Amino acid sequence: MIKRPRQSFDLVEVIWNDASELTAGWTDEIEKTEPQLALSAGFLIKSEKEHIVIAQDIDDQGHHNGRGQIPRGMVKRIKVIRKADK
Repeated sequence: MIKRPRQSFDLVEVIWNDASELTAGWTDEIEKTEPQLALSAGFLIKSEKEHIVIAQDIDDQGHHNGRGQIPRGMVKRIKVIRKADK
């Protein structure tokens, strides 16, 4: 039987406005832009005033891998899917 590793961090779903690239090259117009909502899920490693950090992988020692940083001002919602193990 496989034992589930200890979960040291909350597992979260994050809805946030991603940055998007505009058309390159010389122009005298700005194209109409639409918000680029992104949905990310991962382990909430760090939550600070300016940003959050989520990771796609953790082990039972609390090590993490596949981290991404999202500016706090871009975050629309954070939902806890599963709380960290006590």
